[in-house]
Amino acid sequence: MKKITYLFAILFLLFNCSSEDNNDPNNREPGPFSVTILETRMDGANIEWTESIDIDDDAITYSIYLEDQLISTGGTTLAYNFTGLDPETSYDGFIIAGDGNGGTSQTDFFFVTEPEVTVETINAVYWLHDSYPEGNGTRMEWRMGFLIPFHEDAVLYNLHIDEILFAGFSYSQNTISSWTNESQPTFTYYDEEANGYRVWELPGSINTVHPEYDETVNNIMNVSGTAELITTFSNN
Repeated sequence: MKKITYLFAILFLLFNCSSEDNNDPNNREPGPFSVTILETRMDGANIEWTESIDIDDDAITYSIYLEDQLISTGGTTLAYNFTGLDPETSYDGFIIAGDGNGGTSQTDFFFVTEPEVTVETINAVYWLHDSYPEGNGTRMEWRMGFLIPFHEDAVLYNLHIDEILFAGFSYSQNTISSWTNESQPTFTYYDEEANGYRVWELPGSINTVHPEYDETVNNIMNVSGTAELITTFSNN
C-alpha cells in the first residue's frame, strides 16, 4: 500500500511541474502578427502572415483553423495553401501563435473563393437550318459557326474566335463575344441538335439544281476553325 501511495505522490509532483512549465505565470504572450490573402482560386487560397515575435525568446509555432476546424498545427512556416474548397464561398479562419509555455496570440482572416470557371476549345461546325421547295429543286439553307452549350447556372460566357475557314477564306479573326443568359435570351438561341447558343455564324444557301451545288455543300461540310470558350458559373 505504501508503494502505491508513493507512486501517486511522484505522479502528482510530475504533473504539477509539467503544468507550471507550460503555464508559467511570468511568461509573456507572443507578439501580434498580421495575415495577408495572397491569392484566391475557385478551389482554394494562399495566405501568409508576419512573424509573431516572442519577448521571452520562446520558439513560436502556428496552428491554422478554417471554419473552426483545425487544419494544421505545430508548424513554423509563415504561409499556407488551402485546397479542396468550394467555389464562390466565404471562409473565416484564424491563426494561433503559441510559445509552448501557455502563451498564445491570435489573428483572424477572411476570404471568398472565386466562381467556378471552365475553359474549353469549341470547333466550328455546320448544320442544315432550313429547306423548302423552290422551282425544280429544293432551296437548302446551311449555317456554319460555333455552338455554345447553354447552362442555367452560368453567369458569363466569353468566346474568343480564333478563326473560321470556309471555301479557302478566313472570317472573323480574333473576334471576342461576351454575354449572359439574360442579355441574349432569344435571338441567338439555337435548339435543334446542339441545344445551345449560336453566337456567331456564316449563312449558306443554294438550290439543289444549281450546277455548283455539290461543290458548295462540300465546302460547307469542310468548314473549320476554333474558338476558346470561358464560362463562369454561380455557386448561389
